[in-house]
Amino acid sequence: MQDPAVVWTWRVQIKRLIALVLLFALALAQGLEAFWKAVEVPGGVCADGSPYRFYVSPGDPRKVVVDFQGGGACWDQATCGPESRTYRKRVDVQELYLAQGIYNRMSVANPFFGWTHVFVPYCTGDLHVGRATVDYGGFKVHHQGARNAQAALEYVFRNHTNPERVFVTGCSAGAYGAVLWADKILATYKNAQIAVCGDAGVGVVTEDFPGFTAWNPRLPELPGLSSPPKVSEIYRALAQAYPKAVLAQYTTLLDGTQIYFYALMKKEAAPSEATAREWAVAAERAVGFPASEANYTYYLAPGSQHCILPRPELYTLKVGEVSFLDWLRALAEGRTPPRVRP
Repeated sequence: MQDPAVVWTWRVQIKRLIALVLLFALALAQGLEAFWKAVEVPGGVCADGSPYRFYVSPGDPRKVVVDFQGGGACWDQATCGPESRTYRKRVDVQELYLAQGIYNRMSVANPFFGWTHVFVPYCTGDLHVGRATVDYGGFKVHHQGARNAQAALEYVFRNHTNPERVFVTGCSAGAYGAVLWADKILATYKNAQIAVCGDAGVGVVTEDFPGFTAWNPRLPELPGLSSPPKVSEIYRALAQAYPKAVLAQYTTLLDGTQIYFYALMKKEAAPSEATAREWAVAAERAVGFPASEANYTYYLAPGSQHCILPRPELYTLKVGEVSFLDWLRALAEGRTPPRVRP
């Protein structure tokens, strides 16, 4: 004879499975609109001149994710030209369709399950901060990421006037967007518990990197920053200026995509072993630079995978005794998780 408790448990699990299947069927039937609402931005523009929009998945208005999309970058004729594949030229939201990692809106294991999620697409090649339109040898690129990001943030500020928790994040180029706009969000929400987490964008660039000159970027105004500022300096300055906030970074120790872009800055068609080693040393130094601040933390993982938040590995990765999911959940709850490295 079966244990009644076991039978009851199985019935609950079957009901949950049926509910998930129905939700998935609804998503397929209705498309992206089942979970995400597009917000058109008058005057917003992508690199190729196409219109810009951002996306909102409604949830608890007191808990808000502000999420900057990644998607490469460009800064000269070689990287910005019409055949270049180093950056997105128009709105493309494949992460929302794949619905993995933090985009799995149906998973109760998601630390941001039930939160409002504002997704800021990236299509300008300028880390979300450009304020220029540049002619690269007859090919015009609209580096107007600042205009687009500002519109998304104004929507957030207008519709969520007094949130309790805010999680500011982004993968790859979106990690730069998150930290480069964090000062604006922190200054606006002085009473909220805010965590800023950059996913795979540690800021290792060459000394002569021309991007900030080409883009005419909107940059944070914080004490102690160089011109242009280093990402590591910004994390430390934010931690110092906003001691109630939590600042965090994630990266793998040999992130293949970050190494690839660093090699492009060095004019290498493919990364050499020396360049990969150079990046790895500089990346660890950069991630460790703000460690003097108690409200700053990091999660370093082995391997070369790029980004964690849009991936199913978010739920399975573990380094030592600390799972990434528990580490991320602590950030969502406003706590500073331990610093993790292999």
